[in-house]
Amino acid sequence: MNTVFHPWDYLIVTASNESQAEAYRAHLEARRSLGFLSGIENVLVVPDPGGKRIGSGGSTVQCWMNVLQWELAEAPAAQQNEPGTWFRVLQDLRILIIHAGGDSRRLPAYSPCGKLFIPLPGESDSALGETLFDRLLPVYLELPLPEQ
Repeated sequence: MNTVFHPWDYLIVTASNESQAEAYRAHLEARRSLGFLSGIENVLVVPDPGGKRIGSGGSTVQCWMNVLQWELAEAPAAQQNEPGTWFRVLQDLRILIIHAGGDSRRLPAYSPCGKLFIPLPGESDSALGETLFDRLLPVYLELPLPEQ
């Protein structure tokens, strides 16, 4: 299969609370500093607000609102609150959202860092060792652009 790489504007990982979000940020920053997140312009971690569970639908909306806040920071206030502007901004961005917030009840040792960064068995040529995130990310990054 001949795949063409298309960069992503945002990689967003959701977390169930601020503590889990901090752990995710540390994992992602380590990967970014080692060059593992090339092809991704912005990396965000978005926790459920106030640690209250909002589900994947609510979390998706929360992610979009974070992107809009980031993208429209320099825009006039009237544009920031205009749904038409939101649509124009979001339609031009390539956003990958990984819903990773959870309690890890079946794997309590990994609850603070989440299942997404659970170490996987086997050999790794990475200084970090391989995690579920590291195994899944290349697949996500190769997702094709939507048809126009």
